[in-house]
Amino acid sequence: MAAGGLVAGVAGSATVSGASSEYGTVVDIVEDFGADPTGEEPINDALHEALTDDTKVIFPEGTYYIAENGIHRWDFGDGIEGERVSNVALVGEGDVTLRPSSDIDDFIFAIWGDSVHIEGFRIDETADDTAVGLSHKCEQHLVIRDVTFEGVSDTPGALTKVGPAVTDPDGTALVENLHIPDGSTDFTDHTAVWIFPDHAGDILFDRCSIQGVSDNALYGSPPGQPGAGGGSVRVENSFFKNNNVTAIRLGTPGSYAKNCTVVTEEGEIPPNPWGAITSRAGWVWYNFDGVYENIDVIHDHPNGEGILDHHDDTRDLSLEVKNCRFELNNDGSNAVRFGYPGVDTLAMKNVSVTGEAGDGAAIDLGNCEVDAKNLCLSQTGENRDGVSLENVTGSIRNARIDVTGDSIVADADSDVSVRELPARGNCPSPSGSHPFDS
Repeated sequence: MAAGGLVAGVAGSATVSGASSEYGTVVDIVEDFGADPTGEEPINDALHEALTDDTKVIFPEGTYYIAENGIHRWDFGDGIEGERVSNVALVGEGDVTLRPSSDIDDFIFAIWGDSVHIEGFRIDETADDTAVGLSHKCEQHLVIRDVTFEGVSDTPGALTKVGPAVTDPDGTALVENLHIPDGSTDFTDHTAVWIFPDHAGDILFDRCSIQGVSDNALYGSPPGQPGAGGGSVRVENSFFKNNNVTAIRLGTPGSYAKNCTVVTEEGEIPPNPWGAITSRAGWVWYNFDGVYENIDVIHDHPNGEGILDHHDDTRDLSLEVKNCRFELNNDGSNAVRFGYPGVDTLAMKNVSVTGEAGDGAAIDLGNCEVDAKNLCLSQTGENRDGVSLENVTGSIRNARIDVTGDSIVADADSDVSVRELPARGNCPSPSGSHPFDS
């Protein structure tokens, strides 16, 4: 699974490089402001003093203690916590750990402004009753790169670990090598990534991994809400395992997911505060118009699902599912469920569904126009149908379907031309492997 390159608009941004030459002032948090790199004394005052416009703040190798509620420079509160910044970078050089105080549930950095760059930090939240995150809403440019959270988020209630956005329609953001391997405890409401509704530009997530959170892993649909920013959210080369609600949730035109892996295991997904578990690989909302391409999905959890649409009759959805492989071992699950209750368009090409799931249908479609080509469905569970159609128009071409139930189930309101080929050979199966599966 090859890692995708950066788009030109992002790669050309000075914010992406984080080079010292792009800032009027470059400072060392230890040498210039006396911050303690041993993790014994808090660095809050030193960082507040260093964090001025057009400045790159370097953190030499060491451990840095963030006391109380972290460093906040955003649009809430009085005094320094109400001052936004312009063109700032916080960059760890070498092995740099940020250690928040225990017993907190807050953002370790809440830094908003015109251009913000965060890079090279391990965030240690292994202390009891500790859960922290990053909040960065910017007008023009945002980079979050090489950041790893260590430790299980174990505070009650809701938490967002990373909250990014760019509010200018021409703004760009990059979240690269963000890793959240330890997730959250049961019966919490913890989201790994939540995009601000007023995100209006473009954000790319590349080579990220999120595991074991009790709410959405990548919650990218809020910009698609009525009256929201409508910015695009793109996800590439990333890994999602045992997350509740959704792995990749999108809701705006120009958004997509490519070259990703989604895995669930029985008994390994943390329930939300109400005890509920549903783990969708993809969930499309609002006016989504994009593709899920080259996605591997393996579901062994009883409540695992594939790529689904949200039931909203105000939407205008267009979805393409391309070169995707699903292994469904849980009864009643769908690899693709689309078209309820709106009249939308769905394109599928080179989609494979394998596994031991029984009951229901591998693909469940309703109230939509479908253009499907090269489906390969092989499900061995009892009473398993191939494709279910309800008030659907369009065509299904070159479908190889080997199931224990009916290959095609259609109601009287459907008008779909079907070209079904003999089922022979094995359907492609997802590998489930990914560079960040560790």
